[in-house]
Amino acid sequence: MRFLAIFLMCLTFWTTDGQAKMDFAAEVNVDVTAEDAVQAKEQAMRQAQREAFIEVVSKLTDAENVVKLQELSDDEIVHFVRSVGVGDEKTGGNKYVAVLTVQLDEALLRDYLAENDMIEAETAELLVVPVFKPVESYNPLLWESDNLWRQSWFAKGIIKFGTMQIRTVGERFRDVNNLNADTALYMDSKLYETLSERNGSDKIYVVYAQTMSNGDLKIVVKNIKNKEEDSFTVYNDGSDNIFDKAIEKSVMFISNMERNARYNERPTAAGTINAVYMYENMKDWLGKSTAMDALPMVEGIDTKSFGGGKVNFTIRYTGALDDLWQALQELGLSHEAIDNYFIIR
Repeated sequence: MRFLAIFLMCLTFWTTDGQAKMDFAAEVNVDVTAEDAVQAKEQAMRQAQREAFIEVVSKLTDAENVVKLQELSDDEIVHFVRSVGVGDEKTGGNKYVAVLTVQLDEALLRDYLAENDMIEAETAELLVVPVFKPVESYNPLLWESDNLWRQSWFAKGIIKFGTMQIRTVGERFRDVNNLNADTALYMDSKLYETLSERNGSDKIYVVYAQTMSNGDLKIVVKNIKNKEEDSFTVYNDGSDNIFDKAIEKSVMFISNMERNARYNERPTAAGTINAVYMYENMKDWLGKSTAMDALPMVEGIDTKSFGGGKVNFTIRYTGALDDLWQALQELGLSHEAIDNYFIIR
């Protein structure tokens, strides 16, 4: 359970062909009395989310694991909640009565259970190619003996995270023609196909680390398959092995990028937008996502990733986009277009 906060930052979408579709929603009747109606509703929401969570996980894992999962706090459980539908609502005085339909995020839940060895899941095989630039004046390194970045990755062996198994490029790839630091950083389709065939998987990531003048480590993570990339900096505070910290964070970024890639591969309705919302806390996001999901023109909200006070999600809607913006404005939300997504505030 102690890995929950880290694990939820970046997760991989999981599915199995031919498996019967399971419902990740549960309907919960709530009847709560508190000091006032507001507190009664808050308690009812927490109660419904917990009951729905336990009901769903009971279908996925054994009784012993369910007992362990019951130890999760309300704040931890809310991470798995995608939306809450409200029906037959009655509120007033110090009472709240309703039928709440809690929809859990299948991908987050399956990955969390797999990470904690509570279910068996199909494994995604990935290959990491660690390229290192020790100082700005150096050329990037791959096979060279002073590539401490690749050595650190290789020393970890097979890294298992959620449904991912990550291997580091090693000796069996040395004879691949033209595989060096420069060709890895700017990999063409021919080299990518060769590595994919040799690895038995088309999931190839180049992780480029550059030591900055102040000792910090700048990391660029590249998904060679879809050309997506992301970056972050690990600050050199002298407390821990900076490469270990960089590998841990790189794995989380890779997991998040894998999940994004799987979502982007799914068929989408004509009315779909990608969005980012900066939340103060998970309760804030839950309230906003619930309100958006309840709008008549919204068919659904798919949460793609959490982390650092930011949630990436898609909105599936019907009708005109201007009508959606108007409805969001009535909820007190504004929007700003950035490239191919929108920032919702």
